[in-house]
Amino acid sequence: MKELTLGKRQKNITLAAVFIVAGVVYCLISLVNHYLFKTYALDLGLYTHVMYDYCHFRIDDCSMLKLEPQNILGGHFDLYLMLLSPLVCVFGSYTLLIVQIVAVLLGGWGMYKLLGQYTDDASLPILAVTAFFFSFGIIHALAFDYHSNVVAAMMLPWLLFFLKKRRFGWATFFVVLFVIGKENTSLWLLFIAVGLMWDYRKDKKTLFYLSGYALFAVAYFVVVNMIILPKLGSNGISRYSYLGDNYLEIAKSLIMEPGKTIQVLFTNTSGLPYLDGMKKEFYLCALTSGLLFTFFKPNYLFMLIPLIAQKMLSIDPKFWGVSFQYNVEFVPIFVISSFLVVLRLKQSNWQRIISVAIVLSVISTTFYTIRVPKRWILTDKLCVYQGQHYEQKDFNASYARKLIRQIPEDASVCASSVFVPHLCLRPEIYDFYYTDNQRKAAYLLITTAYSNSEIKIKSLLDEYEVVETDGKVYLMKKKLE
Repeated sequence: MKELTLGKRQKNITLAAVFIVAGVVYCLISLVNHYLFKTYALDLGLYTHVMYDYCHFRIDDCSMLKLEPQNILGGHFDLYLMLLSPLVCVFGSYTLLIVQIVAVLLGGWGMYKLLGQYTDDASLPILAVTAFFFSFGIIHALAFDYHSNVVAAMMLPWLLFFLKKRRFGWATFFVVLFVIGKENTSLWLLFIAVGLMWDYRKDKKTLFYLSGYALFAVAYFVVVNMIILPKLGSNGISRYSYLGDNYLEIAKSLIMEPGKTIQVLFTNTSGLPYLDGMKKEFYLCALTSGLLFTFFKPNYLFMLIPLIAQKMLSIDPKFWGVSFQYNVEFVPIFVISSFLVVLRLKQSNWQRIISVAIVLSVISTTFYTIRVPKRWILTDKLCVYQGQHYEQKDFNASYARKLIRQIPEDASVCASSVFVPHLCLRPEIYDFYYTDNQRKAAYLLITTAYSNSEIKIKSLLDEYEVVETDGKVYLMKKKLE
């Protein structure tokens, strides 16, 4: 039987098509959601305002959401926003969404380059990229605002690529980029570095660098999480406080009670029956998105330990399921390990057949997570193939944009969460529902789509006058004293 191979021109066209389709889908998800006011103060509005403050040489004090000031780095030790902040002057409120999309596409390019080091068959890296781009972990992350862990996860294919090429300067560069994205990525780096030592056990120079990365990861984690963040008033371990009051106590609890730890990884600990099956659903979706093959690459399975722990040991059930941004880190591990296992097969035809099967399984799983999951799936933000995705049902989006244009650019504003991301490029912006800062603002922009909003509007009429309203969106201005 004649082997099916891609010529150079066919390979380039196919690869370009995959990237174009993925880019279009991502824009239809992320940018359309923002245009139609389906993004929120948490997290896009806050992070964009943080960038605005960085551009003006200020550290954001979280006044958008809190009455008491808190250094934004105490929430997440995220240095990406500082580095990327000049872009907000170019792309405005869409900046972080564009950054996130570009990061994923570049991560896919890194995936293609990495797997190209293991095979001469041009079709297999393209199939891997396809599985990567359309995995539920990435699709759901793009549907919910911006998060720096998405960008950090996209560094991993490049780190592995440069390690494979033995270009250690570039590998070290991506190690640094990897850890500065969030306070917990250094812990993941430790497990990645240790896991990779098995693959490079006969390469002394690479082992030397991996050992250095592991030590750097430990040092960075200790300095940031045990020294810097506590001084900034962080409560980052609050989701795991039932295990202990600090990282050492948490580690002790996990080690001393392994049976309990394993049980928590698989059970609903909330006491709420309607959350039964969320963890099971994630594990099943993970299996059909590449985890099944990861079992045949145990050192990559080892890399998943901190990801599973931070996800399933949390007291917040939103972490457990298939939605939001809590699954994006799994994607590169699943895809890379799956295709490395496939490449062990000696017959190229079987490699292609199984690779195609992986892609179909990944895409089918993604459709499942959009249509029939357990909890917290915002279908209208994901279904780019349905009309509801291109509608804002709660209020007239065009009318809201008209009211936004009436607000002076430097005026202080307090707004409903869905309006905050569009108004955050100013010195003072407050979320109407998270704080009692309403009376600090010169303007209010409120939608009655949220509960109790009409009651709150009436309570403010003694201080604010209604500039314009259609009955669902109100623009109000502080009365002159």
